[in-house]
Amino acid sequence: MARGRILTGIWTVMLLSFALPAAKAQESFLQQFQSVSRSESAEKGFTPLFVSAEGEVNPLESADNSTKESESQEASSVQTTGYQASITCGDDVCQDDECSATSACDIPLVRFRKSCFQGAQASYGTLNDNPDLGIKIRTLETSATFAIPLGSMENVITFTPYIRADLLEAAAVFDVPESLFDTGIKMFWKRPISDRLGSILLITPSIRSDFTTRDNAFRLFGMGLLTWQWVPQKLSVSGGVVYTGRDDFPILPAMGLLWTPSPEWKFDAQFPSPRISRRLTKNGACSETWAYLSGVFGGNTWAVTRAGGATDQLTISDLRLVTGIEYVQCENRGFFLEAGYVFNRSMEYTNVPFQRDLDAAMMMRAGVSF
Repeated sequence: MARGRILTGIWTVMLLSFALPAAKAQESFLQQFQSVSRSESAEKGFTPLFVSAEGEVNPLESADNSTKESESQEASSVQTTGYQASITCGDDVCQDDECSATSACDIPLVRFRKSCFQGAQASYGTLNDNPDLGIKIRTLETSATFAIPLGSMENVITFTPYIRADLLEAAAVFDVPESLFDTGIKMFWKRPISDRLGSILLITPSIRSDFTTRDNAFRLFGMGLLTWQWVPQKLSVSGGVVYTGRDDFPILPAMGLLWTPSPEWKFDAQFPSPRISRRLTKNGACSETWAYLSGVFGGNTWAVTRAGGATDQLTISDLRLVTGIEYVQCENRGFFLEAGYVFNRSMEYTNVPFQRDLDAAMMMRAGVSF
C-alpha cells in the first residue's frame, strides 16, 4: 500500500535527520516550515528600520542600543544572522592579521531593508516523469514579504502573500486536473520569552484547489515552536507541532536541534526538515555562497473536480533528497539552483477512493530573490 510506503519513508527521513542532518523544505506545505526554520526574518532579533519619505526614522523604531545588543546575542534553532544597521556592504571591519583569524571578523550580511517591504521571490521547478506512465509536474511560485511592528520593534510580524501553480501532465487514467493552485498569506511572529527561551508562531490560511470548486478548498497551515538556546551562539533545540492542512498527515511533530560549530557550517537536525549547509565563499557584508544537502517531505492536498464532474480531494505525496547552491546578497537578494531525487511517490483521492504509486523521478528547481 502507498500509505505503508509513505510511513516507511517518514521513518527514513527521521533517521536521516539525526544520522545525516540534511534538509531544506522546498515543496508544498514545508515551504511554510522553511519560512520559519530558514527565514532570516526569524534570526537574531529582526529589527528593520521603517524610514519616512524624507528619510527620517520614526521615533517608534528608535530602540536603545542595549536592547539591540541583547537581541543580537539571542540564538535558537531558527537563528543565524540578524539585521545590523551599522554594517553596510563594503565595510572593512578586519584591519589586521590577528583579527582575520577570529570569528569576530565574520561580518554578517545586512539581510533586511529599511522599509516595510522586505523583498520578493520567484521560482520555477520541474519534476520529470513520463506522462504516459506517471505524472510530470512543473511548478511556478511567486511571493513578497512585508514586516510590520506591533507597538514596538521587539514585536514584529511578517506577512508573505504568495501564489503557486503546479502544472500537471498525465495520462487520462490518473484523472488529475491540468493545473493545481495554492494561494494565501503566511503570517509569522517570533517573540523572545527570556534570554534563552523563545516562541515562534506561523499561520497560513490558503486556498488549495484547481479553481473549479470551492468544496474543501480552504486550508489552514499552522505551527507553534518553543526554542531553547542550549549553548549560546552554538547549539539550540526546538520542539512543537505542525498542522499541515493535508489529508494524509494532518499533524506532524516539529523537533530537533541546530548546531553551528563555525560560521562556515550549519547542522539543522530538525524533523520534518533536516539540513546541512556549508558556506563556500563570503564577500564581507555584501554576499555569501552556500551549498546544502536536504531531505524533503513533499506533497499537498487540493480540492478538485474529477472527470465525471464530482468534487474530490487530491493528495500527492513524495520524499526528496535535494542538493543545491545558494547565492545570497545583502537586503534579501540572490538566487538558488538545486536538483534532487524524488521517490516514494503516490497519489490518491479521498471521496471516491483511488490510489496509485508512482515511479521515482528527478527534479530541478531555481529561484531568485529581488
